Amino acid sequence: GAAAVMDVCGRSIIFGGADTVKRYAHDPRVEVHGPGWSKVVLGEDVIDDWERHLDVIVDSIAANSGRSCINASAVIVPRHGDAITEAVAQRLAAIEPTALDDPDAQLSAIANPAIAQWADGQIINGLRTPGARDVTAAARGNAKTERLVTFDGRTYLLPTLIRCDDASHPLANVEFMFPFASVLEVARDALLTTIGEALVVTAITEDDALINALLACPTIHRLNLGPMPTSVAQWDQPHEGNLFELLYQRRAIQRAVAHERQLATDKHG
Repeated sequence: GAAAVMDVCGRSIIFGGADTVKRYAHDPRVEVHGPGWSKVVLGEDVIDDWERHLDVIVDSIAANSGRSCINASAVIVPRHGDAITEAVAQRLAAIEPTALDDPDAQLSAIANPAIAQWADGQIINGLRTPGARDVTAAARGNAKTERLVTFDGRTYLLPTLIRCDDASHPLANVEFMFPFASVLEVARDALLTTIGEALVVTAITEDDALINALLACPTIHRLNLGPMPTSVAQWDQPHEGNLFELLYQRRAIQRAVAHERQLATDKHG
């Protein structure tokens, strides 16, 4: 399979989960793209105005149908976690399957139903661990509590927002290929540990001390400062480097003749 191909290639790029990252993390021939674990963080200085930032949170989770590694899989706040979860869940619950030609469609079908069933099963199993609840299921109403649905013969996973009581919960830091996220209340002194590895972090704060701590955090690969969705990408600032870095080796080359010409120029003015 893929592993056999990778073994004989001089350079390769692979996309996969945490196990894939672990296998190739120290292989210089391989550029590994693993889970994003991207996050939205609200600082203590802005948390009382959290309603102003609902659009950023929802877009971070649901843009591009939540399928990208730069979509947020967790929202970390110092307080107001329950209220934020309820408000975001209401917005996400309004996203439903539509016709393929609907120009306003926001939710993609899952091409392989088995993958959708696996993801749904993972969430169901995770919810059996105390300390988490699916708030979007309640927001959709009693008639639409199922997450895994079919529409026009296609399989969908409906957007899901989980309120976790603790960052150690099994559903607090996972991601799936549909709009899925957790909401956590975390104290300032535990924030960086809770963020952990993150491809993108959107930090909504003007607290210089917090900003400096985030800038210095080596596990954050791209930092958005201010109300910008994690899903916003600027192609002149790639969040995982440039292909050049994999395919080529940087080195400087100097020729003695050029050095001698420079000396002559300096000597004669």
